Amino acid sequence: MKLSKEIGETLESIKLVFDNRKYLWISLIFGIVSFAVLYYLLVVQVANQDIWISVMMSGALFVTISIVSITLMSFLSAILFSMTLFHFNKFKKGSKKGFFGFIGSGIAAFGVGCPTCGAFLFGLIGMPLALTYLPWRGIELQIVGILILILSIYLTGKSLTSYCKFKVHKV
Repeated sequence: MKLSKEIGETLESIKLVFDNRKYLWISLIFGIVSFAVLYYLLVVQVANQDIWISVMMSGALFVTISIVSITLMSFLSAILFSMTLFHFNKFKKGSKKGFFGFIGSGIAAFGVGCPTCGAFLFGLIGMPLALTYLPWRGIELQIVGILILILSIYLTGKSLTSYCKFKVHKV
């Protein structure tokens, strides 16, 4: 029962942020841009501009999971970005929880890409074959990153909810 209450409070915090259309538009634009960049760099670029080559190299299931993961990461990152911006604008202080979530985005992004030829981001740091050593070829990094994003949205929402309750009781 407590979990459903916590989820409800987090959804209320998200609704509070998106009641202001400015944050809704910021979130929409941020999500679309982040999806486009991640999709291009981590799926299309790895397979020389052809998604079908990526499917042949890594398999349809892996590519499908990667695209779903990129979509989910973009969606959650956009929500977190808007919540963090709202938090900063309303309370004039940064949110460490929001920064923690963007670290989750980075971790999840490392898990997307062709595990046999190396993900784009691992190649940038000199470890192009790193994903081949992981049991699920990088899917575990995607899952961890998404879980960190969800946790960060929850914690940011909790801080928004507690601050708003404090302000209401104080008046």
